[in-house]
Amino acid sequence: MARDWPADTTVLLAEDDILIARMLETRMAMDGLTVLKARHGLEALEVLGSHLVDIVVTDLMMPAMSGYRLIREIRQLPAPHGTVPILVISANQNEDDIVACFAAGADDFMTKPISVTLMMERIWRLHRRVPR
Repeated sequence: MARDWPADTTVLLAEDDILIARMLETRMAMDGLTVLKARHGLEALEVLGSHLVDIVVTDLMMPAMSGYRLIREIRQLPAPHGTVPILVISANQNEDDIVACFAAGADDFMTKPISVTLMMERIWRLHRRVPR
């Protein structure tokens, strides 16, 4: 389903798996989104330090800084960075892990392998919830 994204809609994608990152970036770009990539949480925080983003999509298990810590670090930033919607994508299907993500401040969670169509719908809904 095609969406009418504002021209400047930017997603920060934190994913250490190159193939998954490329697939997700390609799908988001097909919808007209600008995608900024980070290979781990530390890089993601660097990107947030120099860019405004509309959505963060992050994996959990990454080198240098996990997605859990990234979520907590983002939530400690002042607005607008600290209030950005966060979608977690992870192979972790353990209920405790999912609850820990929400407790850290994530807005939504998807388990891998993910449906990119469903991911785009969730990104759209998170984007629409946040006042601009």
